[in-house]
Amino acid sequence: MDHEQLRVGRDLIDVMRAGVTIAIERGAQFVAPPHLLLALLGDARVGPAIAPLVRAERISLAATEAAKKLPEVYEVPEGALPEGERLAFQRYDTLAFRSRDGARTLYLDADAYHLFLEGARRAGETYQPKHLVMGFTAESVKDRDLLSMIGPDPVKVTMSVSEL
Repeated sequence: MDHEQLRVGRDLIDVMRAGVTIAIERGAQFVAPPHLLLALLGDARVGPAIAPLVRAERISLAATEAAKKLPEVYEVPEGALPEGERLAFQRYDTLAFRSRDGARTLYLDADAYHLFLEGARRAGETYQPKHLVMGFTAESVKDRDLLSMIGPDPVKVTMSVSEL
């Protein structure tokens, strides 16, 4: 494996798909951080570790409000297409994941993409859900909205998943 590549674990793919499904259920066109936090709460390993520490009610409210927020992503320009051919789908400067049932695909909004990358920086060989939690907690010290969801002690949240 190329040393610049990071393997995304099956459990993280499941969390990301759950985040897409939650975003769709809340009427959002993009996946936002609270959608991913709700998905992490639903994860069999991470959920029980962080549930007593995070503010689930605040996360749920933010997940609903996220549908009204602009995603702050940019369309990726396409080259010229052959006559009569249309784009298969619009691309953005972020990542896209399918829903649990595979029927829909949504992109991460700019904030969720940033958090996804922060989590990746904390992963070793395989990116797992706990690394995404660590990305959230690292960024929460700089972001009041994240901190309101993570709770007053981001270090405690990080420690709750570090041994998973």
